[in-house]
Amino acid sequence: MNKIFKLMTLVMMVVTAVTFNACKKSFDNPPGATDPQMVANTSIKALKALHTTAGAYDVISSDLVISGVVVADDESGNLYKQLFIQDATGGLQILLDANSLYGTYPVGRKIFIKCKDLCISDYNGTMELGIKATVAGLPSLEGIPSNLISKYVVGGSINNPVTPIVVSQSQLGTNMQDQYLGCLIQLNGYEFADPSKTFSDTSAYKSTVNLDIKDCSGNTIIIRTSAYANFASKTVPAGNGNVVAIYTTFGSTKQLILRNAEDVKFNGGRCNLFEEYFTSLTTADNNLDFAFPGWKNIAPNTIAQYKNTVFGTSGKAVKVTAFGTSLNADTAWLITPAITLPSGITPQFGFSTAYQFATGPTTLHAFVSTNYTGSNNPNTATWTQITTNAQIPGNTATNNSSTYSSFANTGNISLAAYAGQTINIAFKYTGSVSGGRTTNFEIDDIRVTRQ
Repeated sequence: MNKIFKLMTLVMMVVTAVTFNACKKSFDNPPGATDPQMVANTSIKALKALHTTAGAYDVISSDLVISGVVVADDESGNLYKQLFIQDATGGLQILLDANSLYGTYPVGRKIFIKCKDLCISDYNGTMELGIKATVAGLPSLEGIPSNLISKYVVGGSINNPVTPIVVSQSQLGTNMQDQYLGCLIQLNGYEFADPSKTFSDTSAYKSTVNLDIKDCSGNTIIIRTSAYANFASKTVPAGNGNVVAIYTTFGSTKQLILRNAEDVKFNGGRCNLFEEYFTSLTTADNNLDFAFPGWKNIAPNTIAQYKNTVFGTSGKAVKVTAFGTSLNADTAWLITPAITLPSGITPQFGFSTAYQFATGPTTLHAFVSTNYTGSNNPNTATWTQITTNAQIPGNTATNNSSTYSSFANTGNISLAAYAGQTINIAFKYTGSVSGGRTTNFEIDDIRVTRQ
């Protein structure tokens, strides 16, 4: 009897060990998501080709199946009840009436969509796939209802590589069938036009915000960010670099939709080594003496100094004139803060001017100094003139009109000779009441660029 008991105990121990090991093996190696026994029989490009009339609602009647990898989800809150998927032929926005889609369909997951009875349409030129519905008596494209998502959308493998397509802005078209619309793209060499902004609206109004980014050639494109994005309140990065985003359009306007703030890698030096557009002036500053930190505003008396000017809905600049000063030798200086020019670059300088009451040989010119110390006597430094009369039309105009001319840009002025040095730039105005040299000048859009 004792032998039988021992034998039974041994058998139970063996069975327990085998069972434990089997369970342990299963726990350590959970099965990963794999692609279903399903094959796409058309491409995203071919599906989009079915929709040729903007604003139409094209219900799919064939047993079409597409597949693509999720390249943008709703994790950050910048997308709402939608995903973007992409295959080798293009990208497409998928409308799904459910929240937290990223939990089931994260970036990198391959999905298959059975398209029969779904509808493809567009929202101002960007194509969308969803369900045709009637809202307030009118046709509308809506998200696939949550209880029907599994009927149309089948999840596949996860952690598929997601690599943005590197393009130039000129390659991005606004035609509804453009190959890059709905795709994850990358633009290189861009920066925010105004680095003091936050990504989106932080007020109670929760408005979506468009911000301009630009390259060093002045090309601009919009980044559009929802106030509900979890990075809406972050200040945009101040440097220059690369941005990864979904490319969309709104009519003829090109737009980028960010997945998250980390897709904006603007960590390099800005295109402009120095810039001043006087955007911080307010109507309360109009006609007051110009006094920005680091600048010098020097003249024989305060009447002759450079003044702030705020005009129209958004016009902001500085102005200077000898008129009304009773001075016969009015020389006013407006001097920038020190500007460090890195070595190994070919820096360029430029600004814009407008004029009024042109009376002849009043002169406004830009000068550069490498030894100005910030004193109130600019003449103790060495200054080199870097503009010509032709670059500043008001220097020779004599039309005496009360209407300001349009702003004219000087174009690029080379500062290559000063690369590797620290400089100040001065705007020197010379006028004379007795000599009739009293032209009014306005200056704006001051910038020093890397090249």
